[in-house]
Amino acid sequence: MKILICDDEPMVRLGLISMLEEIEPDIHDYIQAENGLELIDAVMEQPDIAFVDIQMPLMDGLGAIEKAKEKSPATRWFLVTGHSKFEYAKKAISLGITDYLLKPVGVSDISNVMKKVNRLKSNDHLVKKYLKAITDVDFDVTSSQSIASKIQTITDIGNNPEFQADIVSKAKAYIQSNYCKDIGVDSIADILGITPNYLSRLFREQTGVRLKDHITQLRIEKAKSLINTPGYSIKKVAEEVGYYSARHFSKVFFKVTGKTPSEFRETE
Repeated sequence: MKILICDDEPMVRLGLISMLEEIEPDIHDYIQAENGLELIDAVMEQPDIAFVDIQMPLMDGLGAIEKAKEKSPATRWFLVTGHSKFEYAKKAISLGITDYLLKPVGVSDISNVMKKVNRLKSNDHLVKKYLKAITDVDFDVTSSQSIASKIQTITDIGNNPEFQADIVSKAKAYIQSNYCKDIGVDSIADILGITPNYLSRLFREQTGVRLKDHITQLRIEKAKSLINTPGYSIKKVAEEVGYYSARHFSKVFFKVTGKTPSEFRETE
């Protein structure tokens, strides 16, 4: 884990590193900064967590964090300060600070912080996995603002008529080229990078037909054009249009045309 420590007192920085090493030795990389301006440059390394003092020369910790969050939105911030004034705490909350530690900080305090970070990372993984499952989009889940922003982006794109028409057009083109394969809503949605539910709803809204019915109709139309091909058995026709069971193919064919494949062959 990358850990940023920003404090204008070298002994405080070394003390924090010493405590972190006592708790979890030799597994972290440390980045040090001694004022707010250095912190803003240091976050370009994308630290996982940061311990930041409030009162420092050139730029205070709260002001630096406000600017640094734009460059490293996934960093979790911990204030380490000797000031317990309410206005500081209020500002920290507005910035989405993970926690607020009062000096002097002990090993037990840092240990609790690291336990909290590990719990949050575990929760992040579960939330990210869940959001990926329902949207097919990767989320930054370290803050509610980042999640809300991504959802807004997805919503805006998803409601765009041109985007919707393009999705349906791509779905139709894929089906036209792959109807003879084992395809369905799930596999097509995966190819297009959207959820099956969204694809099903959008396809029906745009065409008035369910996507799986569109696949079936296309397959049966292709089958009708092949059914009188010399040397083609019903089983061969079924396989050519994506059915690997002649019996199932016959049932579907009858449902769509009102005739069995054999009856259709005799009347055409």
